[in-house]
Amino acid sequence: MAWQDRAYNREERSFGTGNFSFLLPPSPLAVGLMVACLAIFLLEALTGGIAVGSPLISWGALEFQGGLAFIQPWRWITYQYLHASGWHIFGNLIGIYFFVPMLEQRWGWKRTLLFYTVGGIMAGITYGLMSTIFRMGYPLVGASGSILAVLGACTAIAPNMRVLMLVFPMTMKTMAVLFGILYLLTIVGDRNVADAAHLGGLIFGFLLVYAGGPIYGRTQHRMHIRRARKAVQSEQIEEEQVDRILQKVHDQGMNSLTHREKRILQHATERQRHAEMSRGRRGV
Repeated sequence: MAWQDRAYNREERSFGTGNFSFLLPPSPLAVGLMVACLAIFLLEALTGGIAVGSPLISWGALEFQGGLAFIQPWRWITYQYLHASGWHIFGNLIGIYFFVPMLEQRWGWKRTLLFYTVGGIMAGITYGLMSTIFRMGYPLVGASGSILAVLGACTAIAPNMRVLMLVFPMTMKTMAVLFGILYLLTIVGDRNVADAAHLGGLIFGFLLVYAGGPIYGRTQHRMHIRRARKAVQSEQIEEEQVDRILQKVHDQGMNSLTHREKRILQHATERQRHAEMSRGRRGV
């Protein structure tokens, strides 16, 4: 078996099935978030939308003027489910569809939802700081900060996993760097403080998980890889022992084997049988 085909190398390239993460099917949490965002967007449209001033926007957007973000703390959560336009929600639905399943497959829906929500709060804090620095800003809406936090977490866990950016294959770390550069340029050059939320979510998601993370972060992923490598090394040692034993049987006969050598041979035979049964169940 070549090094590129070892289990730990396959794990580094992809979270789940296939070589590209975008082949993952939509997860329950991703579907739930998409449905919630769509339902709320329809309610926005029915109650006037951004142009007329939907009460959902008035009461749910993250607004720092007058200290509303602190007087009405629910806004830190509700703003993540509101959107300003059809294009706005369309782009975020795509982000949820592609990125959330990658993390949910690792953490489960509860922990992923918690991280998604906290990522959105940290994105809002970044937006508030940049609005103060540039002395400009407006009510913030959208799931982008939460989605970018998830992207940052996925990048910290598996930076070399290959994904598709539009039609271009690239690694997770390359995608994250490109997004980071884009948002930095628009913040500095265009004074687009909304992109501060995007950049804040991305940096938060990456740094928290890279540092170990509170739940199933990069550290656990590396431990999984080390365990896989150790298993492969043990398998190689066993194969060398089996080769020596079989040569001894060929030269001296079966009765020449010690009790320990017979156990090694029996264990290797059982392991091989289990491996063949497992491949048969997968249809490989």
